[in-house]
Amino acid sequence: MFKLVWNVVLAIPIMFAIFFLVLTVVCAIPSRTVYSNLYDTVVTLKKEGLYPSVGFPWRKIVLDNFTDSVMLNIAYSVDSSDPIRSSIRTIQHDGDENSADQILNLEKLFQKRDVHETVYERYWHGYLVFLRPLLAMTSYSGVRIVLSIMLFSIFGVFMYTSWKHLGIRVTFGLLIGFVAVDFFWLGKSMQLSNVFMSGMSGALYLLRRKKLTFSHASVVFFIVGGITSYLDVLSSPLVSLGLLLVVLVGLFRTIELKNVVFLCALWSIGYTSLWSAKWLLAERTYVPNAFSVGYKKVQDRTMNGVDAEFSRKNAVMRNFYQLRGYDKRNKVLLLVLGICYALFFLRYFSLKTVEYRKVVIWVAVAILPYLWYFIAAEHSYIHVLFTYRNQFITVVGAFLASAEFINWKRVRKNLKFFT
Repeated sequence: MFKLVWNVVLAIPIMFAIFFLVLTVVCAIPSRTVYSNLYDTVVTLKKEGLYPSVGFPWRKIVLDNFTDSVMLNIAYSVDSSDPIRSSIRTIQHDGDENSADQILNLEKLFQKRDVHETVYERYWHGYLVFLRPLLAMTSYSGVRIVLSIMLFSIFGVFMYTSWKHLGIRVTFGLLIGFVAVDFFWLGKSMQLSNVFMSGMSGALYLLRRKKLTFSHASVVFFIVGGITSYLDVLSSPLVSLGLLLVVLVGLFRTIELKNVVFLCALWSIGYTSLWSAKWLLAERTYVPNAFSVGYKKVQDRTMNGVDAEFSRKNAVMRNFYQLRGYDKRNKVLLLVLGICYALFFLRYFSLKTVEYRKVVIWVAVAILPYLWYFIAAEHSYIHVLFTYRNQFITVVGAFLASAEFINWKRVRKNLKFFT
């Protein structure tokens, strides 16, 4: 335990230094180089609008071009002549009129008129590490292409490695989770894809590590929690935690619920401590009120009501309904698939081989997003269009919990497929 505590304590300053150093380096990329592709970026976003829909007719999802525009605005607003200040203070340019229209703000930034600086120091904005170098070479459309290649390459390697180390059952559960949260459209959105890439990368490390110990895995949970706070802007952070949990429970067959709780706590400490470190850095340098502003935002995200319909219960239910979908055709499809799985479940149901310890673990994993929605109620209520993806681990956990009640020997004998 002492060695684990020491590794975690040591990891904090190391990660902090790496986060700050890398961010400062990319902020030193000459602004004129990055700025050269801004016009094409504005054209693309104006054509699509703030919230374009993609997907199947019965399962449309909304891309968050609003937040992507903010991220692009921040990348273009960096003052490369003072990279240290830019990496800490983090500004964007808002319009003097209609400032809520982030695409319009980006256009005004290109035109260099009717804009003013707004400090956005609450996050690390670690996505700038890849975004600014890419914008020096291409526009937003090109960034999407590179992002899609990276996202689906990691996905392909992750799923293959999962199949090799965890078997078809767990890998199939993961695939159901990815489909349920509309993963395969996320290459079109910077804001929505970062947490999946960081989560899959961390999970891949666990899968490919030889002689993995629980202590070493614990440090990985802490590190991935910190990396999630670095890259993500509260889109669906529990995805990275869930991917690590699914992999580790699959690898460590004797893991207990108390171990899962411990790992969740370590991930949370990594997430909050590295995030708080950014506030402290800003507070002590260029943004004297960073902590008070950050704390006020935490209060807003957890306690404040938005409208007459707001409640913690409704925050949970809105995210559940978003996962389920609203189109009648989508509901019918889910009903048919549910009936098919129910028939399969009843056909191979058995209590003889159930590991109730694992059932409890998978159920605990599955309910984590609803605890998050209940606590971060305001944020989950108003940003349901992307926070519903936290339920990726709900879908995977629910499937794997139910799979414990299936006699897989009979399945293999009859279908010769699942293992």
